[in-house]
Amino acid sequence: MEPSPDRGLVEQSLRGDLAAFEALIGRYQKTVFHIALYKCRNYFDAEDLTQDVFLAAHQALPSLKDLDNFGGWLFGIAHNRANKWFRRQRSKIVKFQELQRQKSREALMRPDEPEEGPGKAQVLSDSLCKLPDEIRSVLILKYLDGLSYQAIEERIGINAHRIDYLIRKGKELLRQRIRRADEGES
Repeated sequence: MEPSPDRGLVEQSLRGDLAAFEALIGRYQKTVFHIALYKCRNYFDAEDLTQDVFLAAHQALPSLKDLDNFGGWLFGIAHNRANKWFRRQRSKIVKFQELQRQKSREALMRPDEPEEGPGKAQVLSDSLCKLPDEIRSVLILKYLDGLSYQAIEERIGINAHRIDYLIRKGKELLRQRIRRADEGES
């Protein structure tokens, strides 16, 4: 049986040659990305998952038993990581739905309060929509998606100092708009 074209690169990678592993990444990146995209249905999540797969493969490379089957081994890692990601996302959705059901039950138990104007949640939502795009997207990534400054920096390409400024500016603008809405009700 003839050795696979990957075998030489795998052997070099096992000896610590990063350029050889980068060549393997170049060979398989598109296919691994498509596996991730199929599960994620989101380009950015698929990119993150693809990086995760190659990082896991690099760390687990010494455990590869058949050096001629690198592609199959890598696709196995990709499928396992994608399935794990999908299960984690699905559990987040289930938890969110349970929170919504709980809030609905609590709202039913509470006596109706006459509302004269829009509620605080509506005012906040409307105010958020009226913010400048850059500020709004940073606030959403930070507080609704729960991303760290570093993740936001990687996602939209602005530095942490600018992110901090935009968050502070956005909070202040929201406070002002909510205060004006409250004063309008009084």
